[in-house]
Amino acid sequence: MRLTLGSAVLDGPFTGLTGATYNYALRGSVGLTYDLGCETTVGAYYQTKQNFNFDSAVRLALPGGGLGVINDIDLDLPSNVGIGVANESLFCGRLLMAMDVIFKSWDDTSLLGALWKDQWVYQFGAQYKLNDRVRLRLGYAYAENITEANPGGTAGGVTPPGAQAAIRYVQAQFAAINEHRISGGVGIKDMLPNVDFDIFAGGMLEASQQFGPLTSASVESYWIGAGLTWHFGGPPPCETCDECIECEQ
Repeated sequence: MRLTLGSAVLDGPFTGLTGATYNYALRGSVGLTYDLGCETTVGAYYQTKQNFNFDSAVRLALPGGGLGVINDIDLDLPSNVGIGVANESLFCGRLLMAMDVIFKSWDDTSLLGALWKDQWVYQFGAQYKLNDRVRLRLGYAYAENITEANPGGTAGGVTPPGAQAAIRYVQAQFAAINEHRISGGVGIKDMLPNVDFDIFAGGMLEASQQFGPLTSASVESYWIGAGLTWHFGGPPPCETCDECIECEQ
């Protein structure tokens, strides 16, 4: 069980006079892991929705001019339900295979619920122990395109001038249209005494979509990263149990 306090900054997304506003919100999660035996583990978790309210976030122009109306903006992150399974019995325990399925309840959120619909995400990963120190990793994720085909004229408690046309413009700013993601990496245990090193690279493959007659979006991204992890204790002992020796032979 976990309770976290998150912070967020919002600048936009509606056309008008906007400024960066801040807010904090709590979020809880609870999960369970069960060992099925035969080197197989299953797990499940539930994460609550996170509710943000950004005070005086936008001043929308009035028809015919004028100072306009100042609006708060409500924005929620969705509740999530996930289940996963992992097995590390292959190649004498050198190969770990894992799969997760996650359901994100976007329909029940402020702002983003007007732009997006509920989403299923499928994640697959593998890790191979090249030797006692080096791990090779590969991952793939499929996330549904969650664009709401027929958005209304209101989002986050705000009804902007232009109604649905304005909401479609906001949809293009939050274009969650990329379905395919790939990643790979290498991990080295105890590259330095008690320090592990990890490097990874990945990409979100290009996707394009039209949002109404005048607005479109094309999105892709690629990234690379590295990290160091310090841990207590020395290097793990060599695997010399009878079962592993028999498997190696």
